[in-house]
Amino acid sequence: MKNQPEMIDANGQFGRNVNSEPLYPKAGDYLRHLSRLGVRRGIAWHAAAVSHHALSANRSMLAEILKTPGARARLIPALTVSPPMLYERGGVSDLRSMMTGHPTRALHFKQNFGHTLRQLEPLLARLADLRPVLFMQSGDFRPEELLDVAASRPETHFVIRGIMWGGMAQGFDYLRRRANVILDSSWLHTWNALELIVREFGADRVVFGLGGPAHNGAAIGALMQAQIPDGARAAIAGGTLERLLGLAPVRRAAPMRDRCGMFWKRLLAGRALGAEVVDAHFHLGGSGGYLLETNDLGEQIEASAAMARRLGIGLVIASGMEALLSEDPLGGNRLLAKALLPHRGRFAAYFGYNPRFGNVLAPALERMMPGFAGFKTLCGYWGVRLDDKRFAPMWEYAERRRLPILNHTWDGGGDSPRILRDVVRKYPNATFLIGHSGGGDAGRAEAVELARENPNVMLEWCGSFCSNVPWEKTLKQVGASRVVYGSDAYPHGVGWELGRLLSLNVPDSQIKPILGANMRRILARRRMG
Repeated sequence: MKNQPEMIDANGQFGRNVNSEPLYPKAGDYLRHLSRLGVRRGIAWHAAAVSHHALSANRSMLAEILKTPGARARLIPALTVSPPMLYERGGVSDLRSMMTGHPTRALHFKQNFGHTLRQLEPLLARLADLRPVLFMQSGDFRPEELLDVAASRPETHFVIRGIMWGGMAQGFDYLRRRANVILDSSWLHTWNALELIVREFGADRVVFGLGGPAHNGAAIGALMQAQIPDGARAAIAGGTLERLLGLAPVRRAAPMRDRCGMFWKRLLAGRALGAEVVDAHFHLGGSGGYLLETNDLGEQIEASAAMARRLGIGLVIASGMEALLSEDPLGGNRLLAKALLPHRGRFAAYFGYNPRFGNVLAPALERMMPGFAGFKTLCGYWGVRLDDKRFAPMWEYAERRRLPILNHTWDGGGDSPRILRDVVRKYPNATFLIGHSGGGDAGRAEAVELARENPNVMLEWCGSFCSNVPWEKTLKQVGASRVVYGSDAYPHGVGWELGRLLSLNVPDSQIKPILGANMRRILARRRMG
């Protein structure tokens, strides 16, 4: 049984700006989100600072915190700073008064109006005695700027929000080069990301962040499932931010109680979920883009099997990275099938079908497919469209045998869900799993439309945090019977994706079929012989 430490969200905001819909219109809305997930405190900036005068936005934020019940004790304001403050009469003194009056050491920088982080360095110098902590989104500065400014202002700590898989090598380089740079965990969705940071740099180099509403409790699930010492977990959860910001630890307060279901509570406690779980989207093998502790296939299988036993996952269906991304997809499929033989019953395999190699893959289907659960496509990486005519042998085989095809989808490209419209109608006995549920907002809308119009289409869970469309809305549109759970591990973290699903604001009765029963039903349709 794991004890959940007190948490501080490093990635909060509330308020409105003039050019986008608010995540949390009022401080009370953000507080309710924290309370639902059992997070006691949050560091928040005011969204109006994106387009408005920063000092005015800060005043609005402080006033709202003061008038919102419970906010003064739970919200730490991150005051937005901008280079024009240096030249505004009373600008720096007003900012100092806000920092000492609330009090807060937290500052926030958002690149807008052409302002840069380097231009902010003289302002940080004038605040040095207050030992500020500057929170920034990863895309709001150039790497060399951060390295230069962090070197010149060693008394200031820089918390970088929003690093995800494609930026992790750069983020780790920041940690290696500058001792006063810290990452937040709001987008650290990859396998063992927290373990890697703790091992390589120490637990005080990463702090907990929830991310946007679409993430739900993903970062909490990842933190609680991370195989790290409890002391490291507590430091990430809030201890490091308490120290840097000079916050008093919470004492003699009643524990925060989340408002999620029993599956969520079991995940946080490190117990098996107590429900049928099938992970319908998994990868095994070497990766050229992700930072992973191991790219050895055997070691990954053993680590994944241990994870599955720990969480009570009954079946993992994986595709091989060698089959998907090497020059020998047929050999890659054989390699995965052979490696999984000792784990039959716990693992099954997808047959990766790249139509660019159809001349060798198509003739092998009758011989090899009895050992595979279905097919996997990855068109965005292959540079082909989902309706490429060279897929015909795969579609036809899946139609005859009533097999699932897990299709990587993302809006706006050759694997956008809408491209499958004619294909899914032509092959009604095959089941089309819409990987990532279409990716972004437009892709989610396409995936929902495709599923509502075609009973052989299912939405797949993993990676769908890149859409801001609430899953509670999507479930009302398609129903819980039309969604299957997948993690996108080994690259993605299982705790992250399970945490995001199990913390949805819906009853466990809706989550249960998504976890495994829906995919078991699809697999049971298989026609042998």
